[in-house]
Formats: sequence, structure tokens, C-alpha cells
Amino acid sequence: MMKKLLPLFGILVVALIAISTGAFTSVTATRNATIMVAGDASALLALAPCTGPNGAYVDYDNDGALFLDFANLSNTKLKGVNVDAYTYVYDVFSITNNGTQQVYVTLSKEGTNSDRMAFSINETYGVLLDIGERYDVAFKMDTHGLTDGDNILSSITLTAKAVGTASYTDARNVEDIF
Repeated sequence: MMKKLLPLFGILVVALIAISTGAFTSVTATRNATIMVAGDASALLALAPCTGPNGAYVDYDNDGALFLDFANLSNTKLKGVNVDAYTYVYDVFSITNNGTQQVYVTLSKEGTNSDRMAFSINETYGVLLDIGERYDVAFKMDTHGLTDGDNILSSITLTAKAVGTASYTDARNVEDIF
């Protein structure tokens, strides 16, 4: 009897092994990858001062990150924007899509009086940038009711998301935003 069950048992083991060879619980595989960190001027989403006179309000820190400074321009006595005024500043810095797909770019802001500043990019919908496309950012500042020395912004956050199937609103007309 055992002689008859042994071949059947062998067939069952072979079938079990054959079925289980297609599944696995875990795989670890090492592959080569090169991912470099780049400063804002040469990243996938490049941020750079515009070439006109308002690009003077933009600089890079020691890590290559772009920052805005309307208070301490070298070789000037400039200390800020006027009180009780609307100040429009066009072509301050550019955003260029150096990636491989379209992206929606939005800007958000933080600061004590951040509600006093508007961007030429709609904060809700952003702007659509095609591959290789550049967008020059402008600002509007409202300082009515503020006093000398008040701070408007502490930071700006730029967010870029790859295009999906969602619709968008392209806020390129600066006058419509301001």
C-alpha cells in the first residue's frame, strides 16, 4: 500500500513546488541610480531672476536656493516698498519647466501680512507649463494700513504637479489677477 502512495505523494510534492515557484514574498535587487541635487537655477523646475531690472530683487543663498529681498539691495539705500500704496513689480523671477512632462505650478505664501501680496499666478489653479516653457512671476503688494518696518512675507512655497486628466485654469494675464 505504501508503494502505491509513495508515487502519489511524489506527484503531489512536485505539483506543489511547481505551483509555488511563481509567487514570492520579497525581492531585493540593487540597481544603479544617479540622482543629483541641483540649485534652483539648474533644477528640473528652474527658478531664476528675470533679466530685467526687477531681477535685482532675487538672489541665491549658499545652497543655490532662490530668495526674494526687497529690503537689502546692495549698492542702494532701498529698505522696502512704500507705505499706504499699491506696488506692482513685474518680471521678478522666472519658473522654467526643464522636466519631461507638463506641470501645474502654484505659489503660496506665509507671513504676518501675506494677505497683502498677490502673485501673477492664481494661487488656487496655478499656471500650466509645457516642457521647456518659462513663466515670469509678478507681484502686487498692498501696504495700506501698514507702517514703516512691517514685514509682508516670510516665505513663498512653490508647488509643481505633473499634469493628469484634470482641467485647469491658466492665470497668465497679470491684470486679471491684480
